[in-house]
Amino acid sequence: MHLKLKIPFILLLLVPLQGFTQEGKWFKGRVLKARNNKPLSGANIVNLTQVTGSISNAEGYFAIHALPGDTLSISFLGYQTLKFVVDSSAFNKIHTFKLYEKPIFLNEIVISGFELTGILPVDLALIPVQPPPEINPHLELLFGEPKQDFYSRQVDNMRKISDPVGMLYNIFSAHGKDMRKLKKLKEDNNITSMLAKRFDRQIIADLLNIPPEKVYRILELCQYDENFLKNASDLQILEALKSCYEKHRILLEKQEQ
Repeated sequence: MHLKLKIPFILLLLVPLQGFTQEGKWFKGRVLKARNNKPLSGANIVNLTQVTGSISNAEGYFAIHALPGDTLSISFLGYQTLKFVVDSSAFNKIHTFKLYEKPIFLNEIVISGFELTGILPVDLALIPVQPPPEINPHLELLFGEPKQDFYSRQVDNMRKISDPVGMLYNIFSAHGKDMRKLKKLKEDNNITSMLAKRFDRQIIADLLNIPPEKVYRILELCQYDENFLKNASDLQILEALKSCYEKHRILLEKQEQ
């Protein structure tokens, strides 16, 4: 009789401990604007390792599950992203993260030697178009082959590179582990909420460990047009990436066998 009572009691003790081990501890922090130390409400905090997210409240505070060794990304539109690696002592206090606004660079344009009228079509006609540079006559000496053969070889290389299936295979093979996170991304409501409001591709790039330019390249190879790439939300981009990956996953598995 006593044995029967003890076993369920022990199991009850083990259940919460097991869940705690899987999810980790609560990591707590606060996000501030570096310029004036005011709280930054709505900042996006993503655990890039566990693929979970959190959003800072009106006072800049947030909490997110984490384990030692996890990498957190703290970001907000118009601000530089911070990354923080959690260690075992990080759970004993509330961490403060100060985000700096992204600098805006204006390219300086100098046009000299022309008297411009202020009428665009006229001014464009006044500025001469520079002729293309001449081909180096010493290419044979530089590359050890006739110029025509050199250019033919370059064209063949470009054709190989432009093969969309081959390029997708190379990208997905190199980032297979990260690409498998795509399905998990949709399971966290905080992350999907963040992505629905963002258009900078930064969270997706950080989660998949690839630069934003490669995100665009993947979708171009999957036949998504320029208008979609420019105007889609990050959540729509995520869906497109997931669809593209799933379509090519079978090909990847066959190539790896």
